Amino acid sequence: MTPETSQPDPSGLGQMRRAATGLLLLMTAVYLISHIWGEDEGSWGYVRAFAEAAMVGGLADWFAVTAIFRRPLGLPIPHTAVIPTNQKRIADSVGHFIADNFLRADLVQARVASKDLSASLGRWLADLPQSRAFATGIVSALPGLLDALDDETVAAFLRRQASDAANGARLAPAFSSVVEALAHQGRHQAILDALLHQGFRLLEDNHQLIREKVRDRTGWMWRMVKVDRQAADSLIVALEDLLREVAMDPSHPVRLRLTETVAKFAADLRDDPVLQHRIESWVREAVSHPTVAQAMEAGWTEFKAALRRDAGSPDSRLRAWLEDALMNVGLGLVRDATVRDALNERIRSLLVQMAERHGKDVSKLVSDTIRAWDANTIVEKLEMNVGRDLQFIRVNGTVIGGLVGLVLHAGAMLLG
Repeated sequence: MTPETSQPDPSGLGQMRRAATGLLLLMTAVYLISHIWGEDEGSWGYVRAFAEAAMVGGLADWFAVTAIFRRPLGLPIPHTAVIPTNQKRIADSVGHFIADNFLRADLVQARVASKDLSASLGRWLADLPQSRAFATGIVSALPGLLDALDDETVAAFLRRQASDAANGARLAPAFSSVVEALAHQGRHQAILDALLHQGFRLLEDNHQLIREKVRDRTGWMWRMVKVDRQAADSLIVALEDLLREVAMDPSHPVRLRLTETVAKFAADLRDDPVLQHRIESWVREAVSHPTVAQAMEAGWTEFKAALRRDAGSPDSRLRAWLEDALMNVGLGLVRDATVRDALNERIRSLLVQMAERHGKDVSKLVSDTIRAWDANTIVEKLEMNVGRDLQFIRVNGTVIGGLVGLVLHAGAMLLG
């Protein structure tokens, strides 16, 4: 693959090349004029010597500069077009240079040993404009990231993860820990209190139904003396008293029995393979049900739409939360030296590990990239960066060659 090569010439390479060539042509014209109209003696001799030596110096430097990038005049002269001819060797050399001088593990360790990287990170995050810009950048990138995610692929991933969670005897023990934690906090008693409250309401709403059920099960003789009504009222009062006692007494046997039941259930979840398998089977069956699949897809669609709406809002709550979180992290790093020291150790170790593990990969990436360029691309890139200075060499060669010619001519005149 060839990188994009059409780009402007901010370095002024073309202008400098024209200036160097123009100076060489000027010296050629002066040399011809000095031969046609000038005399061999006097000042014309010096002019001719200067122009002649300047031509030689300019031509030599033009040949040398051109030979670095291409063949002068297209002629197959040995040791010309140095860069295109040695492109593979240059690619390997550049890759090895970067790996050996920048990405070697011991060099990276030496460079970061005295750096307080976490303090710099903390100051950067604690700066409101920086954290705001960072948060805005992350939130602004969310719509593009969401567009890159296929809805069906995400839904299938969620179903697969939920199904995998039910395998390997992992779900039931985890649920056991949750149940034990809730029981330790007494949350199961709150469930019982809610049930008791509903029990009072059910009794209150169904007094007549209870009386009818008791009446239907009472003989006609007992109904004549209204024993059925007394029995029904006694039953209702007994139930109400029982519910009230359980609700008011934290040590009631019903509550203690519930605690024992919850503890036994948590233990069975952790230790009983039959119960574990049964729960995992229920979860797998539920996850594979079309209704659950549709619910997951609908949940992901709504979640994505909510994120998109929030990301596009000027008063984005996610952006504000992320901005505050980043600032708090930065302020925490600035204030807490212990945390900074611990984070510095982690960052330094990570950087050294990355250099040790991926230094050769970076070197290979650079080498392979340069190898993949065609000859015109690499010549153009190098000429664009150093070509202007090389054209200065041509100008300097022309001028210095002329001055050397003057000195030699003056010496010859003195010796003659």
